Amino acid sequence: MRSAMRWLGTWGAACALVACTPGDGREDDTSAGPGIDSLSQGDASASGTSDVTTTDPPATSNVASDDGMTTVSVDDDDTSSTPKFDMMPWMDVTIPEEGCRKVDFLFVIDNSGSMADEQDNLTASFPGFISGIQSALEQVDEYHVGVVTTDAYSPNNAVPGCNVLGGLVTKTGGSNSSNATCGPYAAGTNYMTEIDNLDVAFACAADTGTSGNGYELTMDAMKNVVNGVHAGPGQCNEGFLRDDALLVLVLITDEYDGQGDPEGQASSGTPADWYNAVVTAKLGIPENAVALGLLNYAGGPCPPASTVYDGVNMVNFVNMFGANGFLGGICEPDYGPVFAQAVGIIEEACNNFVPPG
Repeated sequence: MRSAMRWLGTWGAACALVACTPGDGREDDTSAGPGIDSLSQGDASASGTSDVTTTDPPATSNVASDDGMTTVSVDDDDTSSTPKFDMMPWMDVTIPEEGCRKVDFLFVIDNSGSMADEQDNLTASFPGFISGIQSALEQVDEYHVGVVTTDAYSPNNAVPGCNVLGGLVTKTGGSNSSNATCGPYAAGTNYMTEIDNLDVAFACAADTGTSGNGYELTMDAMKNVVNGVHAGPGQCNEGFLRDDALLVLVLITDEYDGQGDPEGQASSGTPADWYNAVVTAKLGIPENAVALGLLNYAGGPCPPASTVYDGVNMVNFVNMFGANGFLGGICEPDYGPVFAQAVGIIEEACNNFVPPG
């Protein structure tokens, strides 16, 4: 259906630019419109008539994709009743492809003492998730994948200036971590790209361990990334977020955050403030961001006693994205089914991507 609609949209756009002949395929010899390459006139004073000779365009008809654009050329020799384009031989009509061509994934991972099982679950489920994404988003050819933690991650010192809140992880350390230098990654950046072995690279970076600060600042870490706090020239997050990419946020924590946090220390702002920061980062186009939350919330799969750390503020943040928001339980024994559902949401968001500018 998308292919058929795209063809019709291309035909309609072309008709707006050139004359379309929906009848028997014959051109009107009395007009000197597009499609007439040369005119040969007789002696009007002698015969009172003039002869019109048309030079046909090359006998080609195809739809070809090149650099994200669709180019249409037509066959002027076709005498069928199919609607056709009456065009000069050199005239092409170029229509942008639908959907996103780039995706930026930001994983905000709680690295506090209660997260060992959840991090293991995440790294085990990621290969199926990214494989599903790559299968569903066939038009996407550029991925950025970044991991940050919920504190100023002290082991993250492989790259100077990255052991800050919201700094992209290139090295891990501490209890239950991969305890490895993961980056810079294959492209020489502090984030993973499509040329990395993403299963291996992500398992290294996302296994951040459980020695982090018990005052989790999940949303402040996210805001620092989208606000470009560490994205200047030579800084840790330089080049990670792109204006022309779909942004997918994945929040992974079993804790509260924001106003009312029972631990007394929390990220600043409200869910609306967090949402507005994301939309601003996407140049005011909310359709160009997706929010997925693996969270602890009332009525979710976590034990009822644990909901004293209800992630209600983050749940409200995710819900503000409407159809582009998805909520899963942090205590699910397997994140695979959650991510499988999320793939469909990301695919739809990619299809609806609005090119900036």
